[in-house]
Formats: sequence, structure tokens, C-alpha cells
Amino acid sequence: MKGSVKQDQLIAAPFNLDVPALNWVMSTFASLTTDQKLGQIILPLCRDLSPAAIDAALAYHVGGIHRMPAREEQDLRVSGEYAQRRSSIPLLMSCDIEFSEKSSVKAGTPFPNQMAVAATKDPVDAERMGTIAAREGGYLGFNVTWTPVADLCLNFRSNVVNTRAFGEDPDMVAELARAYHKGAGENGFARSIKHWPGDGLDDRDQHFATTHNTLSLDAWRQSFGAVYADAIANGVQVVMSGHITLKAYGQSLGGKARSQVQMPATLNADLNLGLLRGEYGFNGVIVSDATGMVGFEACGHRRDIVPACIENGCDILLFPNDLAEDFGYLRDGLNDGRLSEGRLDDAVLRILALKASLGLHLTGGALPAEDQRPHLLGSAEHADWSRAVSERTITLVKDTQNLLPLDPARHRRILIAQFEERHSPSGPLPQLQVGEMLEAAGFEVAYHKRGQAIDASAHDIGLYLVGEEGVSAKENLGPQWERLHGNFPLSMERLWAYMPTVFVSLGTPYLLYHMPECRTFVNAYAAVTPVQQALVKALTGQIPFTGTSPVDVFCGLEEARS
Repeated sequence: MKGSVKQDQLIAAPFNLDVPALNWVMSTFASLTTDQKLGQIILPLCRDLSPAAIDAALAYHVGGIHRMPAREEQDLRVSGEYAQRRSSIPLLMSCDIEFSEKSSVKAGTPFPNQMAVAATKDPVDAERMGTIAAREGGYLGFNVTWTPVADLCLNFRSNVVNTRAFGEDPDMVAELARAYHKGAGENGFARSIKHWPGDGLDDRDQHFATTHNTLSLDAWRQSFGAVYADAIANGVQVVMSGHITLKAYGQSLGGKARSQVQMPATLNADLNLGLLRGEYGFNGVIVSDATGMVGFEACGHRRDIVPACIENGCDILLFPNDLAEDFGYLRDGLNDGRLSEGRLDDAVLRILALKASLGLHLTGGALPAEDQRPHLLGSAEHADWSRAVSERTITLVKDTQNLLPLDPARHRRILIAQFEERHSPSGPLPQLQVGEMLEAAGFEVAYHKRGQAIDASAHDIGLYLVGEEGVSAKENLGPQWERLHGNFPLSMERLWAYMPTVFVSLGTPYLLYHMPECRTFVNAYAAVTPVQQALVKALTGQIPFTGTSPVDVFCGLEEARS
């Protein structure tokens, strides 16, 4: 063993291994060939869950497999059981359960996203969020989700953070992340956060460009640094290193810097080994963000940056573009010295320690029995939790025309403007059901069609419904007027020019920036069915508006408040 990780580090936080677990780690490590060590630090994305595809990945001795939680329940159960049974070392089975419409457990409980949870200001809701992720994900064969997002919403133009995060206040984000970890950890999941050293300032997306955290070092320490310090103190086990720079830290090192300041964390030894491990004392596993992103690939030739990712402090290379090719790049780097044996050994030891801390050395990664399904997947308890948080998240931002609550006696005829088709970057999304719910509550609902003239005499009120969550690889979260009214000049139409109107965002909270003149505005943050149901109750006065915005929804514009 040529690395610097010692046994006392493996029995310390965040692994906290007992003697049998430590013995398993050390004996397993001693048995590994070089190729098996290289495999442990690779975690591919498996879109094909067939036995042949899984066997092809396992042929490279991979340390884990990532699958999409939105796949069918049986596909996930069967593939998870097969992969663990076929692997000589238990696998990290990862996913991204972000509770967005794009990234949720399809067979599980529809639950609001992080910003919706933050609007309740109750850590219990965040703990329940982590509990549901671990219970439902665990039943489907996962043992780690790359969540929660610990970024800060410091730039309202950042689409890739937005509703994926708990908000803009470091203390609240730290508290809710801590609560999430309590729920996830107590239910068998690894405790993880992303994206080191912190996203939410750059209005670009790592999927499309290397992005920058531009805070001064003092400001960073008081914000993102404080969030990570709290998470480390409370036992976070995995930190995802992003394709994000923090130039202020490298500049503070002067001639002692090991990496160029323009290199993102995934390729920056100063940020991973110096700041995160050295100064902040993180002893867990550092996983790279997906290495197929432009934010990573723009930094050099893949044959160079793949081994550099591990040499500069990441323990896991996430999502190789081509498993055989990237495995070869790692082996070449090890052979010619660009990847040191010491870094490889350290990474493998921490990965094995993480697996042992999850009890995988005892269970082999076996899935819960099918008779546990009523308790673990889509349970009545989870549904009750989702309904409760949904009913406390709806936020009345302003109603300067005193239009609410809606009443069939005064507002019977509602004209709804919404997108005719909804989609995420990965595919179509279901149409909103708010209109049908309002009809069931006694209203007459008509739908505005793009390009159609607006007849004010035919309607009592207008209602905009837009459900655009913050999500990776989505470049436009604005109101997208052309999708509501038609191409220019119809995109300048507004329902409130014809009739009293409510605008509801079931996604990004920042839309008032584009329409400060809107007089009645509601944020619901998420478009899952329980939130839509809660929204109708709030609009019609059946429940109060109790949500509190976790961000500045006025985006600094005083005129948006009136």
C-alpha cells in the first residue's frame, strides 16, 4: 500500500468502521490486482440494464453502477439483484433522487423538490425527504443518491441550481442538508452532497461550460464554506466535486498552488486535497461530477484529464464516456506516472471503507425482501408526508388587487394559459392537472390557445400556470411568452390586460423579474400532483398560504413588490 490513508482514518468519521469491517477493507484491498483497483474507482452510467450490459461493465471490476430511478420498478429490482450477485465486491449502486419531475423514483412517492421543502422552513420535512429517498431507493437496489444539492441560490439567473437547492441562506441550507442526511443515513443510504466548491453564482451550467464560483475567499468561507463545514462536522460521507472553479483559493496560495486556478474542482488538487481534505478535514469519498459534461471535457484531452481527475483528488470517476477507453487512460496514466500509485490506493481504500460503512460487506448489497414493499415504496405514510409539505409550501408572493381566494360565485369562468406541451431536457412531462381540479371545485375552465384572440367578456379571471423547475441542462426558465401566446408580436400579450389574473409558478420562483407589473403572483415551486392539489386548495381558500420564500423572489426589483 503506497497511499497516505491509514487504518485510524478508516475507523474515524465518516466511516466509523468496527474491527470486522476494517479487517474486510484491508483484506479485500490486499487481494486486489492493479486492474481491480482501477475498476473500483470507476462508476459508469448504465442505461441498458440487460444482463449482458451489466456483465460488460463488471468485466472491468467497476466499483459501482449508476441507474436512473425513473426506470420501471421491476427493471431496477432485477438489475440491482443481478449486478450485486455477479460482482465479487459489493457495488455502490447510485442514483440522483432529486424529487424533480425529471429525477424521481417513478414507482414511488411524488414529493416536492428541495426549494419547496425549504419554503416550509421545517427541518422535519427535509428529514422526511431523505428518509423517502433512502427507503424507496433502497427497495429498488440503490445505496447512495448524489443528493441533496448544497448549492446556494445567489444568482437568480442560475437555471441549474434554482429549485434544486434549499435556497440562498447558508444557515438554512446547512440545517436542511443536515436533516436530510439524518433521514437518509438512518435508513441505510450514504450521506452525500454536491457540488463542491459551490454552484449558484455562475448563470451557466456545468453541462455546457466550466463554471466559476467568483466569491472572494472570505465571502466563500462565510457561505459555501460554512455549509460544507457543517456537513463534514455532521458526518457527510460523499462530496461530489464539480466542474466549478474557485479562483480566489488558488490565488491565495501564490507559489504554493499545485493546480492552475482556472481548473475546476474535478481537476484541482488545491480544492480537493488542500481545501476540502486539508483545511476542512473531510475524510470521506470525493466523487467527480459526470465526466461527460463540457465543463470537464473542455479542460483538455480525455486521455490526460481522466487520470488527472483521480490524481488531483477525486476518488471516483463518474460516468466514463467509453468504459474501455477511460479504463485504458487510467492504466496508461498509472504506467507513465501521471496517476500515482499512492492516489490510486487512497481512493480504493476510501471506496471500500464507504462500502463497509453501509454494511455491504455483510449483506453483499442484497435488496430488501418484496414483503417490505408496502412499508418502503409508495407507502401511505410517505403520501401523507408529501401532502403535508405540499400544503405548507404554497407561497403567496403578492396580491395587490385582492383577487384571492377564488370563488365560483365571483370567478366561475377561468381562462387558463399554460404550455400546450411540457418537457424536460430528457423528454416529455405530463400536462398539469390544475384545470381539471378547478372544474371539480365548481369552476368553468377554458384554455387559451397560442395565437387565439382573447375575449375578455367570456371569462371572469385569467390564470397562468407555468411549471418549469430548475434542472440540469435546461437553458431557459423564463416565462417563455411565445409558448403561452404565440410568436412575436403575440408574445407581448398579457391576460391581465384583459381581466384580473393570477400567475402561478409551479417551478422557478423568480418569474416576477420578467413581469414586475403582475399584481397577483403565487409560487408553488414544484409540479408534482400533491403540490397541484395543494395549490387549488390554497387558491380557493380551503387552506392558508403558509409558505415562506427561501430566496429573494423580487430579484432586487422594488417595482416588483407593488
